[in-house]
Amino acid sequence: MTCACPTSRKIWVSAILAIIIIGTLTAFAYTSEQNALREATINGMEATVSVMATQVNASDLAGLKPGDEMSPKYLTVARSLENMRSMDDTILNAYVLKVNPDKTATFLVDDLYPLDPQGSAKIGEVSTAPDRNEIFAALSGPTSSKQPYTTKYGSFMSAYAPIDDSVNDSNGNTVAVLAIDMSAKDYNTATSKGSLIILTGIVSMAIAVGAIFFFGTKGRRKDEP
Repeated sequence: MTCACPTSRKIWVSAILAIIIIGTLTAFAYTSEQNALREATINGMEATVSVMATQVNASDLAGLKPGDEMSPKYLTVARSLENMRSMDDTILNAYVLKVNPDKTATFLVDDLYPLDPQGSAKIGEVSTAPDRNEIFAALSGPTSSKQPYTTKYGSFMSAYAPIDDSVNDSNGNTVAVLAIDMSAKDYNTATSKGSLIILTGIVSMAIAVGAIFFFGTKGRRKDEP
């Protein structure tokens, strides 16, 4: 009688190789899709905040100080931000930050304040978002959070863009930074749509391994006397 051990070993080796190869390809495809979704989401946020920033009149920000939250100048900016934000359901909040020399950022206008004074930032409140470097860099151009973060107001992914004092173009002096927030939950949902790839990979593994064992076992039987 011929020993079937070498044949069985070949079947198992082939099955393991199939799992490794398909698993690697699946992981690569999943990671690539995740990166593409993240990039698309972030680019969309940066494009949105950049356009919104061009619509903020820098003169309406001049001279705002703590206690001016319900002043006409403040309300003008807040309502303008709210109107622009309402055009995109994924944006929860829009606000203006003043960047200080020590790279701390303080609130100038929070578009939610007129509606929810208790749950919004007042003028002069220091931002506790960990995006310190991103906010500072936004003085020169659009930036965004490296990853979702949490503050006392909730968990968010944010994008930032410079507000300058030139009405007609972006060549003026930067006077503040506009920020918009997307909820961390919405961000994670938007960037985690690779379940179909994983399912396909698992099914492919099952089919490949099943085929290897089926044809390998069938061939072994033919070789047996």
